[in-house]
Amino acid sequence: MRTNALSTLSFWNTPRTGVARMQADIATANQELVTGRYADVGLALGSRTGLAVDLRQKTAELAALRDSNDTATLRLSTTQAALKQMQDTADTTLKSLTGVPEDKRAGVLKDMAAAQLASLTGLLNTSAAGQFVFGGTNTANAPMKAYATTPASAAKAATDAAFLGAFGVSQDSAGASAISAGDMSSFLDGSFASLFDDSAWDANWSDAGSAPLTSRISLSETVQTSASANAPALRKLAMAYVMASDLGTANLSAAAQTVVTERVATLLGEASKGLVTLQADLGRSQAAITSANTRLDAQKTLLTSQVGQMEGVDTAEAKTRVDRLSTQVQISYALTAQLRQLSLVSYL
Repeated sequence: MRTNALSTLSFWNTPRTGVARMQADIATANQELVTGRYADVGLALGSRTGLAVDLRQKTAELAALRDSNDTATLRLSTTQAALKQMQDTADTTLKSLTGVPEDKRAGVLKDMAAAQLASLTGLLNTSAAGQFVFGGTNTANAPMKAYATTPASAAKAATDAAFLGAFGVSQDSAGASAISAGDMSSFLDGSFASLFDDSAWDANWSDAGSAPLTSRISLSETVQTSASANAPALRKLAMAYVMASDLGTANLSAAAQTVVTERVATLLGEASKGLVTLQADLGRSQAAITSANTRLDAQKTLLTSQVGQMEGVDTAEAKTRVDRLSTQVQISYALTAQLRQLSLVSYL
């Protein structure tokens, strides 16, 4: 028969080893209690870990789409507000134009149209969340260049040059009174209209991208979420305001004035209709985003539930485990204290 030697040190170290393990178990249980999921998901799920990771990735993608939709919604609502203001201004100008006698229209239009053109420029340079909403695909740069500047803007210089080239006099010259109605009509349809075609507009007026911005709003949908300052309705609006404010209407003959004011009225009406169409198109995008958000929220809730079922722990059981382990640690401490009091001297 053989008896193994036992020392006091061995008695002391045995509880200490168990305490270290139990303290680690307490930390793990506390983490699960706080987070509601396994501390080591891979260890707990084994081969199903890949499925849990995939579900979490899909949940994160849905959350990113939801955040992106919030930004798109802000951009759309800002764009809609600006378009509505432009439309209201165009309608007000048109009413003012048609509500005064024909011989008074030129005087009414000049100052009003100059102010409306400056307002249009400001509205087209509206930004939301750090993006210019009328920039099309170029959201980083202000899309619209100011017309009335010192020195003269490119658009203003082009207008002056076109008028001088067509009639041999400037807009402010008394000689403008000799311009006939037929000559003015030809000018408006020819060299003046060309100032607002694609190449001249891009060179003198706009830094916007012609294509509107599109956004992915769900896993399978994309919609238009902006407008471009290059849209035909906005160009017609700018043309109407320049025509009314900077073609020297006060110096023109009555017949030539009539040609200008009638053309301004036509452009304002067409621009207003185009603005309504733009608002309707963006309104459909807003409705699509609202519907997509409802589906995204439902999908995210479902995936979150599935992840919770796979990774979730019983918090009541985790709490019981923490309490039990804490009690065992206290008992271990108590035993260690008693063992430390063991001494051969006590028995002598």
